[in-house]
Amino acid sequence: MSEQRQDAADIEQRYVQEYDEDAALVEGLDPDKPREQKTTDQVEAVGDDVETDVEEMADPER
Repeated sequence: MSEQRQDAADIEQRYVQEYDEDAALVEGLDPDKPREQKTTDQVEAVGDDVETDVEEMADPER
């Protein structure tokens, strides 16, 4: 296998692994699951304006 094909295969595998990890975290947010099966504590928000964004989304008048 050429080096470029190997690099592409490595990137694909990394993408698949990251997708699987993200999917597992999202599934772990299911409110019907018991607390010990949830991933809520593992999921982190990204960015500096997270609290502002949450307030804007939670305010029905905006």
